[in-house]
Amino acid sequence: MRRQCVNLFDHLVDADSLADLVSALDDEDPSVRARALHALACDRCKENDCRPGEDLWVPRALALLDSPNPDLRAAAIDALGKVVRRRPNVATALAAAAETDTDKGLRGMARRYAMPEAELR
Repeated sequence: MRRQCVNLFDHLVDADSLADLVSALDDEDPSVRARALHALACDRCKENDCRPGEDLWVPRALALLDSPNPDLRAAAIDALGKVVRRRPNVATALAAAAETDTDKGLRGMARRYAMPEAELR
């Protein structure tokens, strides 16, 4: 049920519900936390004008790069990848994850987001 609510927030979050979406980052269920990260980071899914500010969730996503749960680390990498071009500290953190994550797939995912487009060619 909580995951479904976060899925709805992904499309319909507004100023009144934003606090509830941010609080989902503390949910006991990792899948709810992962979906909340996506909902906070993804502007493409929004059906209204509410675009949660990066200051609300980027620090939390950066902390989740060290989560023992690989699904949460993947969600954090994906969310941070959406803002990496605007935030040098995110690029640095993703580059570090690309070198140190215990999961080979997540290292590759972080590397793709951390590398400037010119280096990908």
